Amino acid sequence: MDDIVFIGNWIKDRVLGSGSFGTVVLWKHKSNEQKLAIKTCKWGDELTAKHRERWTKEVEMLQNCNNPNIVGTIELPPEFVTGLAPANPSKLPILCMEYCSGGDLRQVLNKADACCGLKEIQVRKILGDIGNAMKFLHNNKITHRDLKPENIVMHVEEGVGMEQTPKKVTYKIIDLGYAKEIDSNSICASFVGTLQYLAPELFYSKTYSNSVDFWSFGLLAFEIICGTRPFLPYKAPVEWMPFVKKKKHDDICVFETFHGDVSYSNEIFPENHISKPFKMLIEGWLRVALEWDPKLRGRDAPSKVTFDIPSEGKNNAASNVVIYSLLEETLTKRIIKVFSVTTISQIAYEIDDLTTISTLKTWISKDTNIPIEKQIIISPTSYTDVSDEELVVKYWNENSVVMLYVYNKNQMIDGNTAPNVPTAIQRCLEHHKALYNYKNSQNLYRNAFFFVIAQMDIYEALINGIFSRSESLKQESKQLIVKHNTVDKSVGQLQAKIEIVTKMVEQGKKHIENLKENSVGTNFLGGFSKIFKNVDDLLEKTQKLQNAWSQLSVRLQSAARRSNEGVSTELNNFVGKYNYQNIFSNAYKVFISHNKSEFYSGNREREKQCSDIVRVCYDVLKLRSKILQELQHQQFILKLKDLSIEFAKISDIITKATDNTERLNADLSNLVDEFTNCIWSTISVVVRDADNIADLPYSVVSFQKKDFKIGEPVSSHCIPVVNGEINTVKSLVTESLKLRQNYTSLCEKLNLQKQLLKDEKYDCPFLNETSK
Repeated sequence: MDDIVFIGNWIKDRVLGSGSFGTVVLWKHKSNEQKLAIKTCKWGDELTAKHRERWTKEVEMLQNCNNPNIVGTIELPPEFVTGLAPANPSKLPILCMEYCSGGDLRQVLNKADACCGLKEIQVRKILGDIGNAMKFLHNNKITHRDLKPENIVMHVEEGVGMEQTPKKVTYKIIDLGYAKEIDSNSICASFVGTLQYLAPELFYSKTYSNSVDFWSFGLLAFEIICGTRPFLPYKAPVEWMPFVKKKKHDDICVFETFHGDVSYSNEIFPENHISKPFKMLIEGWLRVALEWDPKLRGRDAPSKVTFDIPSEGKNNAASNVVIYSLLEETLTKRIIKVFSVTTISQIAYEIDDLTTISTLKTWISKDTNIPIEKQIIISPTSYTDVSDEELVVKYWNENSVVMLYVYNKNQMIDGNTAPNVPTAIQRCLEHHKALYNYKNSQNLYRNAFFFVIAQMDIYEALINGIFSRSESLKQESKQLIVKHNTVDKSVGQLQAKIEIVTKMVEQGKKHIENLKENSVGTNFLGGFSKIFKNVDDLLEKTQKLQNAWSQLSVRLQSAARRSNEGVSTELNNFVGKYNYQNIFSNAYKVFISHNKSEFYSGNREREKQCSDIVRVCYDVLKLRSKILQELQHQQFILKLKDLSIEFAKISDIITKATDNTERLNADLSNLVDEFTNCIWSTISVVVRDADNIADLPYSVVSFQKKDFKIGEPVSSHCIPVVNGEINTVKSLVTESLKLRQNYTSLCEKLNLQKQLLKDEKYDCPFLNETSK
C-alpha cells in the first residue's frame, strides 16, 4: 500500500495508525479538501477464520452504530475498491471512516502539561461523550472490551466562529475489533484488550459480562483526572491484582508510598486540576465503576447478590445498573468557581437554582476568613459588584475557569498567604540531596511540573482579578455619579425651599420688630420667637450640609478621574517583568529530559539525585514570594486599594446625605406648617378677643373690595377717631358685635327648624300642597 499514492481524485496524505491487523490511511480529495480515514487489513492468507470473523464483525458493527460519539462510517468511493485491491490481499471489507483531525486521547495524555490530568472542562466533556457512546453500545448489547485512551479520537469542528473562539471538540470511540454482541444472559470467554485496562475477572475467570467496560471506563476517568492509573501503575497486572483485590468498596486508589509501602485511599490524588465539589462527586462515581466484584460493579446493590452474572433485563430491586445515570447526574451538577484575590486561592461550590449571593458569601467566609460584610464579589463579564439578593446561577458558565472574583474591602492582597505545595515537593525541598528510585522520581517530576502549572494558573487568575477590580471601580464611579446627581438635585431643591422660608422669616422678623417698637399687638407674638430660632437652626444645618456636599462633589470627581485611568498599562508592565515563562520553559525541558532518560535506560532500579527539578521547585516558590512582595508596593495596587476605600466612604456619605436631606426637608415642612398655624392662630385670637380696634394689627382689618377705588389710599376710608370719641366707638363696636352674634344665633335656629320640617318622621303632607 506504500506504493499507492493516487487513486482517482484522491491523494494519500499519511498513515494515521497501524495495528496488529490493520492500517489506517488518511486520503484527501484534490478539489474539495474532503478527507477520509480508510482502514485495510494488511494480512492475506495468514489470517485465521477467527481473525476474518473479527474484522468483518467490526465493519458491520461500525456501520450499524449511529451515535455522535462513535466514529462514523462513510460509503467507500467506488474508485477505492479497485484502487486498493493490490493493498488488500485478504479481500476483507475495506472500512471507510470519518476523519477525526484531533488525534487520539493518548496523545493528549502524553503531553507534559497533562502529567497530572486535564482541566475540569475537558474532563467533563470526555466523560459525557464516552459515557454516551458506552451507554449506546450496552443498550444495543455490545461490549467494547478494549476501551482505552488510544481508542478515543477527537473530532475538531473547523470554521466555528472567530479565530479566538475555542473550536468544538467531540470525543469518539473507535476500534470495535474486539467488541462482541452479547445478550443479557450470555457470557464471554475470550482474553482480549490491553492488559492495563482489563477488568480483573478477565485474568482469573473464564466468564465475564459487559461490566468489564465499567472497569475500563473507571480507569480511563481516573487517568484523565490524575494523569496516571489508580492501581499501582508501575506494576504489571499480575503484580497489582493481589493488592487491589483486598481493597474496600470505598477505596478507589492503591499506590506505593515513598518508602515502598502499599497504601489504600478513598480519594483521588490531590494533584489535579478539578474543583473540590466535582472531585467529591466523581469519587462517588468511581467507587461504583471500580468495584472489584463484577456482580456489583456499576450497580447500586448495597451488599453482594446471589446471582452469578448480572442481568440487564430482569427487575431486581436489590441491584440496578446505575453507572450511566449516576454519571449523567454528576455531570449536570452546577459548580460555581470563585477566585479569592485577597487570599490568592481558588474555591468552588455546588449550587442550585435558588442559591443566592448572600449564601455564597457565607460559604466563602468559612473558607477564606473574609468577613461577610467585608466581601466584594465582582463578575468578570460585567465588572459589576454583585448584590446579595441575586441568584448565583446567573453567573454560572460551564466554560469559564473563574466565574466570580471575591475581594476584601480593607485589603487587596494578603501577601502572607501560603501556597498549596504537594507533599513530594515539600520532601524534596527539605531533603534536596535525597536519592530517588524510578517510581519516586516519576512522582516527583510529575508533581513538580504540576506545581509550576498550578502556580501559573493562580498567577493568571490573580492578574485578571486585579484587572477586574480596576474595571469594576470604573463602573462603581459611574454608579456613584448617578447617585450623587440624584441627591444633588434633592439638596438643590432643599436649598431653594430654605431660601423662600428664610425670606418669609426675615420679613416676619422685621414686621414684628416694627410692631414691638410701636407697642402694638405685642401680647399675641410670643410663639414666633421659637419658630424663628428653629428656622435659624435649620438654616445652619442646611448650610453645613451644603458645604459638606460641595466638598464631596470635588472628592467624587477626583476619584472618578483616577478610576478611569485604569491599570492595564501598569499591569502589562508588571507581568512583563514578573512571570513564570522562564521557569515553565526550564521545567518543561527538565521534565521531558527526565522522561526520555528513564524511558531509554534499561536500569530502573538505580537511584539518583533530582537536583534539576528541586531547583525548579525552589525557583517557583522564590518567584511567587517576589511577586507578592512587589505587588504590595505597586502604585496600581495602592491606587485600587485607595479607590476602593474612597468609594466606600463616598457611598456612605451619599447615603447619609440622602437621609439628612430627607430629614431636613421633613423638618422644614413641619416648621412651615408651624409658622403658618402660628400666624393664623394669632389672627384668630386677635379677632376674637381684641377689646380695642386700635390694638388690632392692620393686616387683620377687613375691608370690602367695593369700598376701594384704584389709586386711592386705604387710609382715606378709615374714620379718624379723636380721644373724646373713644367711648362712643367702643360702644358702637360692642353693639355691632352683639347684633352680629344675635343674628348668627337666629340663623342657626331657623336652619334647625327647616331641617326638622323636612324630616320624614313628621307627617305633614299639607306642606306639599299647592295653594288653589
